[in-house]
Amino acid sequence: MEKREFKILIIDDDEIARDVVVSLLSREGFSVHSACDGIEGIRALKLNLYSLIITDLRMPGADGFEVLKAACNLNPKASVVILTAYGTLDNAIEAIKFGAYDYITKPFKLREIIIVVENAMKRAELIEENEELRLHLRNTYRDLEMMNTVKRHATPDITMNFLERLARLRQMNIINEGDVEILKEQLLSGVVNAASTDSR
Repeated sequence: MEKREFKILIIDDDEIARDVVVSLLSREGFSVHSACDGIEGIRALKLNLYSLIITDLRMPGADGFEVLKAACNLNPKASVVILTAYGTLDNAIEAIKFGAYDYITKPFKLREIIIVVENAMKRAELIEENEELRLHLRNTYRDLEMMNTVKRHATPDITMNFLERLARLRQMNIINEGDVEILKEQLLSGVVNAASTDSR
């Protein structure tokens, strides 16, 4: 995942703090948007998909808890980081119980922001990889079931598609080379048997 693909929304009614974070992350190469309060932030969440939301906890109109709830409902894969003053740290910890990814106490260090964002980006990459893996496994098992029940109709296209999926699973270290060879042999022997039956 490229940094520009990792869209970030900063929500804070403190204009100076908001601009500092936006400027910092923009210089780091991220795609950054901002909102001046929780209501504007929730509106932005309804219009765009963000990978990360960094929101102040205490804001007029809609607070960080409401932003967290909206973010979880609209895009459960997004990470939400709560900005909080030391006096509201217990609330930030409570927010994590409700699904926040992390919290940062004010006044914060710029390096701290970057570390949290980089970790959230790694989390997003893992989620993406896991989804890709689940899709490959689901499709592979579906094809295996199909091969077992309709071997006589195994076309070259289906066979090639299955072999490509096996190669992808091997690249992802899900199955080893021995497993690949066994599955290939079972597949190809089924295709050969089906072809010989059809030729009779």
